[in-house]
Amino acid sequence: MGVKCGVVGFSFGLRTEAEEPNPSNKALAMAVVDACRFINFYDCEPIVVTQWEITKSLKQNDVTHSVELRADGTYLDSKGVWDEAKKVFEPLGITRIVIVAQPFLHLPSLKLMVEKDGYDVLGFKVPDIPFDSSPRNTQPWTRSKLRLLAYAVKVKLGMSHGYKGRQNVA
Repeated sequence: MGVKCGVVGFSFGLRTEAEEPNPSNKALAMAVVDACRFINFYDCEPIVVTQWEITKSLKQNDVTHSVELRADGTYLDSKGVWDEAKKVFEPLGITRIVIVAQPFLHLPSLKLMVEKDGYDVLGFKVPDIPFDSSPRNTQPWTRSKLRLLAYAVKVKLGMSHGYKGRQNVA
């Protein structure tokens, strides 16, 4: 394989650290594996960056870099994951990316963010990813489409991400 292509797996929902990966993140991990097969078909070597919740579902050698929780407790949002992924991709000259994320609202917004940074997003179809409607999901905005839509409006209006800007993994 000659060309390297990036695969970025963005988690969705969060339970306590001990209860991760949740059902959404397990499904996203399987989609990351499928995305790697997809780019192998195009003779691309996958360089894989995943958010820690997805990493827990994958074999260690399947992931090039895992984006971990921030030591200071600030919310690890999708932009933070993407910023860290770019630090892996840029030195390798990677410009072609496959995004693996919840297809409802999350994936389209990530595609815009990645393309705005000058990357080509390859057309991998992420399968339906279940919402984790369990009360053990500490991010209520990821429990249903309606809740995610309401959260997206709040974020667009400039309100803080997560729990007043903090991560909640307790």
